[in-house]
Amino acid sequence: MKKRVAKLLALVLAGTMVMGMAACGTEKESSGGGSAAEESGSDSDITVGIVVKTATNAHFQDIAYGAVLAGKDLGINVRVDNTATESDVEGQITKCENMISSGVDALILTANDSDGVANAVNAAHDAEIPFVTVDTEITNVWGDEVKDYMPNYIGVDHTQMAYELAKNVFDQMGGEGKVVILRGMDAASSSQERTAGFEKAIEEYAGIELVESQSANYDQDKAATTMADIVQAHPDVDAVLCCNDLMAAGAVSALKENDIAVGADGVLVAGIDGNYIALQSIENGEIYATAYDWSILQGYYAVEQAYALINGEEVPELTFTPDTIITAENVADYLPHGEELSNWGMSDTIDEVSDYMRSFVEMGEGL
Repeated sequence: MKKRVAKLLALVLAGTMVMGMAACGTEKESSGGGSAAEESGSDSDITVGIVVKTATNAHFQDIAYGAVLAGKDLGINVRVDNTATESDVEGQITKCENMISSGVDALILTANDSDGVANAVNAAHDAEIPFVTVDTEITNVWGDEVKDYMPNYIGVDHTQMAYELAKNVFDQMGGEGKVVILRGMDAASSSQERTAGFEKAIEEYAGIELVESQSANYDQDKAATTMADIVQAHPDVDAVLCCNDLMAAGAVSALKENDIAVGADGVLVAGIDGNYIALQSIENGEIYATAYDWSILQGYYAVEQAYALINGEEVPELTFTPDTIITAENVADYLPHGEELSNWGMSDTIDEVSDYMRSFVEMGEGL
């Protein structure tokens, strides 16, 4: 049974943060570029491994932070590793196999490819260690036995989050205009579901026209190149909906380089993840909005449920975290968390936890 985070967190003074705060990340890479796993400093003989997609997307840094924090609270070791890019499927499988060989008691994965990581799941099953899926769902190739391989999934309702974000943008546009979608990795369920949410909102607005939808692989540079090509054919675009914040930052760069205004008085660019790079851009009046999926809770819940599985306890099949839309109206409430998280890397332990971070996690759990 799922334990409540509040039971694991120390009590903090009330009123230490405003209720509008949410989390974000940083573009900081982990030392070694994800070439070696790092482990928290507990003396416990229990170790949970987590392999995230990349260290260059602060969304996954946020998941890793939540995981390490949960390990600290539970008094167990959490070992973190990552691939260098979100397209390195074989590398991710290898890292999972290395975790298993090192003797972890449970394994958590944010999959680079929903269809391509079955071997990692099989390896965990063969080693008789629990496997927890986070952020991106993995395609079921095990049929009715799937729960023996993947008992639970922790993430956000990507479709609903993207739908709410798109509606916010369209309302700001007055319900009329031309829209571009920049998709992520097409093989990842998170990109598929976010794109579906954008498209659902488009269908509900008669005055919104989708003029282009292309994949930019969740990559900032790829998004800049893709958007630069798109504006040659559609210089009068009114909004760009991006499946993550890195692509939103790339789209802004391309638009500005083509002398196209961005922000409230220009093209409305929106992303997803609530990354620090997006929060700073919103504060500067460039990116219009981002949607935060409380990824810190995804990492926390993943370790919490992995520990429960190790102990033979039941866990829910699905755990959805909330989502929050951030614009210029409330970004000031979100920036402090981004600053604090930007000083933490995936290779770091968590020695001291600020009252702010404690309050932040508790507030997120209460949403």
